[in-house]
Amino acid sequence: MMSELKLRGALHWTVPVMPDVPAPVGISNAMTVGWFPVGTGNYARVEPGCSSSVYHAVGRIDKTTSQGTVNLYSSRLAALKMLRHNTELDAAHYLTQIDKMIEAEELNPTPLPKKP
Repeated sequence: MMSELKLRGALHWTVPVMPDVPAPVGISNAMTVGWFPVGTGNYARVEPGCSSSVYHAVGRIDKTTSQGTVNLYSSRLAALKMLRHNTELDAAHYLTQIDKMIEAEELNPTPLPKKP
């Protein structure tokens, strides 16, 4: 089980890590490969991926499967660091919403519903 010290230590801000493998530009058959952070929370992961100048794929590097280009990471470590940063931002958004509810409740407490 995770110790409370490690749990508390997980609450800190990291700096974003920018992708360092740009997608190809122009009209060509070139394809770049690298790592791509996907999702946040329980579904957060890093997958291999590829990009051409028009399409990309996540989870494979042999062919593209989706429209649009993506910039990738040359190392799984860099992609994991960005995944962590993205997850921090998502958590901060959730916490901001809870803070707003707390602030509203402090200003105008909600009474407990009456029994039917």
